[in-house]
Amino acid sequence: FFFISDDELLYILGSSDPTKIQTHMPKLFANAKSLKFVRGNTAVGGMASTKQEVFDFKKVVKIEGKVEEWMNGVESEMKASLHQITKEAVFNYANEKRTEWIFENLQSIVLAGSQIWWTWEVEDAFNQVKKGHKHAMKALAKKLTSQLNDLVNAIRGNLAKMQRRKLNTLIIIDVHARDIIDSFVRDSILDATEFAWESQLRFYWERKVDDIRIRQCTGNFSFGYEYMGQDGRLVITPLTDRCYMTLTQALTFHLGGSPAGPAGTGKTETVKDLSKAMGLICIVTNCGEGLDFRAMGSIFSGLAQTGAWGCFDEFNRINIE
Repeated sequence: FFFISDDELLYILGSSDPTKIQTHMPKLFANAKSLKFVRGNTAVGGMASTKQEVFDFKKVVKIEGKVEEWMNGVESEMKASLHQITKEAVFNYANEKRTEWIFENLQSIVLAGSQIWWTWEVEDAFNQVKKGHKHAMKALAKKLTSQLNDLVNAIRGNLAKMQRRKLNTLIIIDVHARDIIDSFVRDSILDATEFAWESQLRFYWERKVDDIRIRQCTGNFSFGYEYMGQDGRLVITPLTDRCYMTLTQALTFHLGGSPAGPAGTGKTETVKDLSKAMGLICIVTNCGEGLDFRAMGSIFSGLAQTGAWGCFDEFNRINIE
């Protein structure tokens, strides 16, 4: 509730009908359009995105007490359910045909799951090289290319809109993954401790903590499990990779980052894309003369309490008071 206007907040707090919150859902969550009410509007059983993707909670959330209390319950259950669904999907990946696995799962889970398995496959190839299989990395490059061709063939088929969108986004991620391995083969990178591999955004499922960990250089982050629906992703260029690396290193030292450059080059989108990759919500604020220290204070208070990222566009327009 920290990032909506006073009028909207009063409307939500002043209404006894829980379904009235539906109109404000896109502003409260990253990409959720509506909640799925069950048991005669006395509980919340799932969530739908702006692109009609739907998922059910593992446990229904009862609508009791103040609106902010049960909405906190909805947020917690969203993250807990997505954690459980992701765990199941990552476990099932190895036992199913990849295209079938993609169509069965939610887009955000498909992206996270395939990146976890890609990281494992690359590190497995490094281990094979150590054991004397010199062509393990070339074999992986071949495998990734054939996986990519499978997706390209699938997208040419007769698909529903949602499935096509999911494949489009996955192809963007997969092309980047394949390009990285091609560069490893070209530059003879054969050890997991080399900077070329350390500098990549790597996803691990850690059994000790039973959760996803994201690593890059010295950075080690947990996954946010914010529901992203079917949000598109950016094509990843070498510059995008360098921006990611700079921002993750800044976060490691509890600092912020400030991408600079000409208008329209994708500074804001790069920050938003990194937050999507980490499963976090990113609140974009357009700064101007109207933004005083009180408004900034309430935004920072909200960011600190929700664990969201804040992206301040045109930051230099703020008058220094």
